[in-house]
Amino acid sequence: MNTGNPNGLAIPSADPPGMGKMFLDVEAAAQRLDVTVGWIYERTRRKLIPHRKLGKFVRFTEEDLQRISEAAARGELR
Repeated sequence: MNTGNPNGLAIPSADPPGMGKMFLDVEAAAQRLDVTVGWIYERTRRKLIPHRKLGKFVRFTEEDLQRISEAAARGELR
């Protein structure tokens, strides 16, 4: 917390604790991996790539994308 307020009150920082990991949606993940959205959805349905479900939404962390990229480099994904 930042206590730089002239009144001496604590001001919450812009990044709450635990919020360092941002989730990417399917479109952003597809763009980052240079694949189609359909490729992403097909592999999440078949549980072939790491992902997170937030309710009905599919999301990815940076670590998920790294693992997908490494698996593709090893020839484990098509």
